[in-house]
Amino acid sequence: MDKHNALDRTFSSMEELADCISEMMQGPVTVEDSSHRLLAYSTHDDHTDAARVSTIIGRRVPEHVINKLWKEGILPALHQNEEPVRIPEIHDIGLGRRMAAPVRNNKDILGYIWVLEGSRSLEEQDAAFLKKAAAKAIVQLQTSHTAMQQHRRDYFWRLLTGDAAQEEEIAGQLSNWFNALPSRSAVIVLESGITLDDSLYDKIIYVMNTSRKVKSYFHTRDQNRIVFLAEPVYPYSEEGIRLFLHDFPVMMKERFQMEEIQPGAGSVYRSLSRIKQSYEEALHVLEVNRQLPGDRPPFLQYEELGFYRYADVIKKKKNRDPEGDPSLAALHEYDEANQTELFDSLRTFLHVDGNMKKASEMMHVHVNTMSYRIRRVENIIQKDLKNAYHKLSLLLEMTMEEMK
Repeated sequence: MDKHNALDRTFSSMEELADCISEMMQGPVTVEDSSHRLLAYSTHDDHTDAARVSTIIGRRVPEHVINKLWKEGILPALHQNEEPVRIPEIHDIGLGRRMAAPVRNNKDILGYIWVLEGSRSLEEQDAAFLKKAAAKAIVQLQTSHTAMQQHRRDYFWRLLTGDAAQEEEIAGQLSNWFNALPSRSAVIVLESGITLDDSLYDKIIYVMNTSRKVKSYFHTRDQNRIVFLAEPVYPYSEEGIRLFLHDFPVMMKERFQMEEIQPGAGSVYRSLSRIKQSYEEALHVLEVNRQLPGDRPPFLQYEELGFYRYADVIKKKKNRDPEGDPSLAALHEYDEANQTELFDSLRTFLHVDGNMKKASEMMHVHVNTMSYRIRRVENIIQKDLKNAYHKLSLLLEMTMEEMK
């Protein structure tokens, strides 16, 4: 068949298109979606490599391969250009020489076509053919992708709002979309401090979908937030969610030079009917983080909040009683009158659970100076700082003062 005319027909499936590309370019072909999930691969291949085998077996490109392709500038090149990219052998990830082309609709990446060199080296005319093949794949990828994503987004909102709350109904619907249901899951909310345009949205979805630590089942956008339903995968526990939340800002900074994203996650539940609860918990994490003073590290998961879970109730009570703890008011007055730092010294002392050495190091004073300050504080507030109840009460009062 003439290579110039091979694509001038209708293909009944993506597999048929992959076989046609493989025949014309004389090498194995894989077709992936924008998140590197395998969509199709050529079926009559005598030559392959470890990266391709792993992709076919796992139905997606392994995360370590994706990371390497980013670091080597290969995926950035595919995102920035419409032309196919030549890829040299990368031995440490089992990647042989190949050529790749993005399947692009205007600026949107719908997927990728990868052709491994087979019996011959790929040349310029192969690049022209592959670019034409990528254009041929647009309609099939776009049609199926758009309809399915909209249906899933609509149903996800039903889960988040509690409109769909029956376990059997949810499991039945999810079975239509996924080979396996999540045995445990949590809602993750990513909040952007800058305008969440389509480009940033796509980049966040990409990082989420290519993570090895969690599996994303649903995602949707809500103003400056992106909401996910995720199952912990590596490790298969709440720790998987925590590790993803820890790694996510790092990946966004390394790959896209973006730092204005704040993550928060609800509890991990085994029941699908508790998705709404996990969503509300994730929003509460973000709300608490907004009220923390600037020197406090943000919380990532609802389970980390501790008494902050009840902070809004305590704040409402405190607003009705604005006088607060008179002993702390006396400490403020003393500091103002004498130009001292007793309030800050007490706060630091309480934050390190009464460890005088740590407190003195944090305040940059000698341990004897810190010890003197704490004795002076006890005299002013008339409370015993060896008493656990007194320490807890003071810490709660100070924390409520710190929250915006």
